[in-house]
Amino acid sequence: MSFATNTLSQRMEHAYYPIRELFPLAEEIKKTGAEIYNASIGDPVPYLGAAKYITRAYCKALKDGKAFYSRSPGDFGFLDEIATRYKRVYNLDIESSKIFVTQGLSEAVSFLTESLIDKGRGAVLFNPYYPTYAPTIKLFGGTVVLSSLNEENGWAPSKDDLEEKIRKAKSDGVDLRFILIINPNNPTGSMCSRKDLEDVVEVAKNNDLLIISDEIYDQVILVKEKMTCVGEVAKGVPHVIMNGLSKNWAGTGFRVGWVAIPEDDEASGKLREGLGNLVTMRLSASTPAQIAGIEALRNVKAHNRFLKYMVKNIRERAEFMQKRLNGIEGVSCQKVKGAFYLFPRIDLSKTKFKNDKEFCTELLRREHAWVTRGSGFGLDGHLRSTALPPVEVLDKVAQGIENLMRG
Repeated sequence: MSFATNTLSQRMEHAYYPIRELFPLAEEIKKTGAEIYNASIGDPVPYLGAAKYITRAYCKALKDGKAFYSRSPGDFGFLDEIATRYKRVYNLDIESSKIFVTQGLSEAVSFLTESLIDKGRGAVLFNPYYPTYAPTIKLFGGTVVLSSLNEENGWAPSKDDLEEKIRKAKSDGVDLRFILIINPNNPTGSMCSRKDLEDVVEVAKNNDLLIISDEIYDQVILVKEKMTCVGEVAKGVPHVIMNGLSKNWAGTGFRVGWVAIPEDDEASGKLREGLGNLVTMRLSASTPAQIAGIEALRNVKAHNRFLKYMVKNIRERAEFMQKRLNGIEGVSCQKVKGAFYLFPRIDLSKTKFKNDKEFCTELLRREHAWVTRGSGFGLDGHLRSTALPPVEVLDKVAQGIENLMRG
């Protein structure tokens, strides 16, 4: 067949990102001069600013001519600072040679999936999930197996449900490769307890599965509970830790993430080899951004000062929005423990809408309030709102939701 008649590959049907699907409608509304109350995008920089000590380091790197290719796995200095951070924060000894720098976590997810997934293979995600993960697995021909998070139990994972979903997938002939955790969680704002993580690790070990833990929000903690890194409870079990500059350091535009594969087993070594080949093919991540990353991780005093400011604002806004949402008839929202998201359930039976996509579209069209549909994260009948905008904007969003719930 010709290019004109059969242009795209079949895998492209999976290339979709629901968080940005309402952009065209929002742009139409903006053209009319109307104000939009946006709580749809998890980018702290427009609301809380960038950390100046990091942006100064970035500018200095450019002025010093650091605009060349860096090492494909990452700049030596940056890798060393990442390893030092794991020792300082979690008392984990991770060799810098077992860490790879990626262009944000999106590239990390793509590289890991490309390394591990083929047709006939699959992976377990906890539902709801961040919407990059399921499509990426499908793009590489894999099967997505969903294990439900328990909303009434603060969105905690269920060991029984996880074991049952794995049993069923295996009986259906799916060759499972990994279990993926997002902790703290996007979209729910929940955080796994140490016991939760120990249960997941036990299940992974018993089923010979890799654990991949997305910990991009590991210092955006809004409660007094301690964050547990998967590396603290998975020693001796193959696991991957992902993080980056986007959230803890409010550096979304730097597009710098990293992947740590700490264990010494043969399979982890093969995964490091595969990942090493992929990062070489794309040459390198941004050199000036990595040099800024050295300052971001090394200057602990400046980081803690900025983090304290950021977390204080996010906590206040999250608490306001949770209380506001729970005051609306037909809406219920669990407590936010980490990250900067709320994931309220909406009782669609009390509305004229068939699904949350219709609800969110009309919310933007009529009320000019912009959130993301829960079904985009795998769970209909929910909305995802960020806790980043000022309270005045969040109140407008909540009021729009209330107006639609009333009809």
